[in-house]
Amino acid sequence: MNLTTWLTEAFGFGNPTELVGFVKHIELTQPELYNHLFDNSLPAGHDVMMKIAMMQTSVSYGLSMFHTAFNIVNLSVMIWLTNVYVKIVVALVPGKSEDEEFQLKFISGGLLNASELNLAQAEKELVVYSQRVQRMIGMVQNLIHTRDGSSDFTHLFTRIEKYEEISDRMEIEIASYLNRCSEGRLSNEGKHRIASMLTIVSEIESIADSCYSISKTLIRKRESKVEFNDEIYGNIDAMFTEVEAAMTNMLYLLSNLEHEREQDIIVSYNREREINNLRNQLRTANIANINDHHYEYQAGIYYMDIIGDLEKTGDYIINVVDTIKEQMRTRA
Repeated sequence: MNLTTWLTEAFGFGNPTELVGFVKHIELTQPELYNHLFDNSLPAGHDVMMKIAMMQTSVSYGLSMFHTAFNIVNLSVMIWLTNVYVKIVVALVPGKSEDEEFQLKFISGGLLNASELNLAQAEKELVVYSQRVQRMIGMVQNLIHTRDGSSDFTHLFTRIEKYEEISDRMEIEIASYLNRCSEGRLSNEGKHRIASMLTIVSEIESIADSCYSISKTLIRKRESKVEFNDEIYGNIDAMFTEVEAAMTNMLYLLSNLEHEREQDIIVSYNREREINNLRNQLRTANIANINDHHYEYQAGIYYMDIIGDLEKTGDYIINVVDTIKEQMRTRA
């Protein structure tokens, strides 16, 4: 990781351009501070002015002391204003949303000298990857409630399609990074961690695939001019609620790999059972609803396709949890 990348992340900027703006802002502020210091704002008899006057006896000594004093005062003042500068620069410098472009946050700088540190970076990248895919789930739910044929529908579908492409690239890049890590000197635990992360990254990409599959089902529904009624929408939303809860718990486990607890893993298994039970209930009710003419047969087909993809999403989530659980047992 180079210095610019490190500073960008350390100060919380979205991109290096904002970091440059931050530095320029400080450079412009410093002269203002010292112009104020020497524009007669301080009285002639002030201690600071007296000490500066004493420096005039030796030009070289005075200049060196002035520069040292400049840096000390500058640091003492500017360090308390860092957060203010960050907010100003982020507001002034337009930046692309990191969600809308392919961007690795923790492993883009290449391998570090210490192999185990590389694995820690990869684990952080998995969390970022999962967060992106979770947002994709939310976008798909919004697409379901977006009017067919509208510009909003087309725009949202295009975003989901782009997220799917980014997800594919992230899977490849993370897997490639892990394969390079495996070529270094690693402990047995390190080798197990790599195997676990390779499994996890594949399952996360499968979640993104399921999201994209649902969006394509909605395209087919639109082309067939099929409409869902309120009952179908309500049941789909109920399934999304269960899947979102499972995804959130999976993210919590991924974010706390060194401190995962058995009870948190049990929560994930309970979520998986709830998803399966709801899927079974909705599938049984769907047959009765079609027979009772609650909605047309084709609507029921698309409806069950969506429910099926959401249930698969739950399976991929629990596969990640299984891998985390196995990793926890390996360390024990």
